[in-house]
Order: sequence, then structure tokens, then C-alpha cells
Amino acid sequence: MKLNIVERALVNNPVRAWAQRHFEAPRLMALGGPCPDAVALEIGGGQGEGAQIIRERFGAARVISLDLDLAMVQRARRRLAGLEDILCLQGDCTALPLADGSVDALFDFGVVHHVPNWRSALDELDRVARPGARLYAMEVYRSLICHPVWKRVLTHPQQDRFDQDEFIDAWRQRGWQLLKERRLGQGLGWLAMQKGRP
Repeated sequence: MKLNIVERALVNNPVRAWAQRHFEAPRLMALGGPCPDAVALEIGGGQGEGAQIIRERFGAARVISLDLDLAMVQRARRRLAGLEDILCLQGDCTALPLADGSVDALFDFGVVHHVPNWRSALDELDRVARPGARLYAMEVYRSLICHPVWKRVLTHPQQDRFDQDEFIDAWRQRGWQLLKERRLGQGLGWLAMQKGRP
């Protein structure tokens, strides 16, 4: 789903970029390590900050930044013009425009909780991931998404939301193994997982 005006302001500002670079990325790196020479996919790429972090901090050789909102994709393309190893695409993470087994690393900087049919998104992410691929995820969970205060400000699906244990279990059902995880209360968490080999 596309972001509302409040959420768009939250993700397109220097504070969010700082938090992504200096708070979220270091935690994900500590959990999953670098992904040198990887083809990496970031869903919900927004203005392109995450793609730069994946390239610079995690060592990916190529980053595909995908966002549902064409205006965000165009913004990212302007910001990242000249970086040939970052491709910004418009698309839906429940119907990825990528071949089976074409990605070495998946990045979710708080995006899956925005997807109404989040299990379909996991199916697609699993489909495009090669055996041995890593997932780096920072997610927002049911206790925050469905909280009465946040429901008034932010637009999130309210049905069939998940907590960190349910999110991990959904990946495990698709053959992924948990590497490490961290939690901040019940509403926020980071994790790294790896797709099993056939």
C-alpha cells in the first residue's frame, strides 16, 4: 500500500535517513553480516537511502530498489542518478518483476507490515531468493500498528498483522533459518535469516 501524507513526510526527511544509516543498518549488519558481491533487493525503497546503505555498508555489488509508489521511485532515480549499480523499479512486492532465484540478499527496512497480504509478499521474496540468500529485516509489529494512537495517524492494514515470532515462523515455514534477532519491546524488531539450500 502507498504511504499517507504523514508517513511520506516521515520517510523523506533527514532524521529518517540518519536513523536508517546509524541505527537500523548497524543492527542488521551485526545480525547478518555483510553481503559482499551480492545482488540485493530492497522492497519499499522509497527515496533511495536504503539502496545506498546496502551498497556502501553491506557491500552489495548490485542493488534493486523496488517501491510501489512511482513518485517515490522517480525521487530515488533523481537522487541516485549516475550510480549504475543501483536500479530503481516501480513494482509490487507481491508480484516481483524478477526471475526465480535471482537475488542473494533481501532487505526490509520496515515494509512488510504495510502489505495487506504480507504472506504473498514472503512467497515472492522467497521465490526470487537463491538458496543461501540472506534476509535482513527491521519490522514494526501488531502492538504498534494496531495501537489506538498510531491507528489515527498512520495508515496500516489492521487485519492479520504479526509479531516477531509469527514473522520468523512464517519465514521458517518457507525453509529459512534464523541467524540472529533483536527486539525493542513488542512493537519493533530486527532479524537476519538465511534460506536453506536444497
